[in-house]
Amino acid sequence: MAKNKKQEQKRIEEQRKKQSRETMSFNRFLLFRYVAAFFFFLNLYWLVLLIQGHQLTLLLPLLLMVAVLPVVWEHFKKLHDSSNKLPCSKVYFWIQLGVNFVLLLICVTPLFTDFYPFMSAKGKTLIITMLILGILLCLFMERRVNLIEHDRDRYLKTMQDYNDALK
Repeated sequence: MAKNKKQEQKRIEEQRKKQSRETMSFNRFLLFRYVAAFFFFLNLYWLVLLIQGHQLTLLLPLLLMVAVLPVVWEHFKKLHDSSNKLPCSKVYFWIQLGVNFVLLLICVTPLFTDFYPFMSAKGKTLIITMLILGILLCLFMERRVNLIEHDRDRYLKTMQDYNDALK
């Protein structure tokens, strides 16, 4: 009876260690989930404002929202997949970066009012600032993807130290 209890405790402890390792691996990608959610809701807000203005340009934020869905799925799977490959994230952040760059160029043309009919000329500075911040954020995320895919991110060291401590 005591032997079974010890075996059960050992099994539970091994399960806890496994769960801890999976959670740490999952947390390695936490920033990606927050940034993807940020862009999703930013594009959703933009879409709602364009719908109210009855603009055909509403397809752009709608397509960006659809484009982020594979990223969400990719990171959802990371709970049980410890792979360091992030193909969907890599593609999405390049797409978002490209769109932000094109929109930045559009800000200095008369097309500005087609994409941002809810903003006055005074609001153009706010839009330009947000687009530049979005570009910088996408570049930062692309760098993070590169670091993770090449196992050069800082969090990996923390995970390895934790795994060593468990042994």
